[in-house]
Amino acid sequence: MAAGPLVVLVSSSLLSGCAAPPPEPVPSPVPSLTQEQQDDAAFRDVMTRYVDLDANTDTEEDLAAILTGNLLEDEKSGLATQRQAGQRTVGKEVATGFVVTDRGLDPDGVQYMTAQVCLDLTGTRLLDREGSDITPDTDQRLSLQAKAVVSAGNSWRISDVVRNEDVHACG
Repeated sequence: MAAGPLVVLVSSSLLSGCAAPPPEPVPSPVPSLTQEQQDDAAFRDVMTRYVDLDANTDTEEDLAAILTGNLLEDEKSGLATQRQAGQRTVGKEVATGFVVTDRGLDPDGVQYMTAQVCLDLTGTRLLDREGSDITPDTDQRLSLQAKAVVSAGNSWRISDVVRNEDVHACG
């Protein structure tokens, strides 16, 4: 007779185990980005930071963090010239249509990428020392081709930006 209550006890504990709530679902791991996708994102980020610079307040250090080579030197020179002349920029440039179009190693073995981007200047004006509008009468939407290279610290920096209507970045 002692075996009867034991069977009831064992079977009731098994049944109560089935009534427990199901375990919390485990989130699926997010697939990691490939190195190429990470590089593309880094290039897009550095281009966005470049377009977002405020010519009225940026410094040579700000420029050096995202630019390199002749482009860095040209921007430093332009910054100094604009400030000496008392010019300031109002408004904001907008970049759209950023697409990486090429990647590889240059002849010196430096990793590079090129991209096309449309730069819309319609929201910006250049003012002189007295506040008069001296914005050049040029196209307000520029189809650009940009090149970024891996520089010191394995960070991407923009080395070249040229106007290139052949890439049709503005549509």
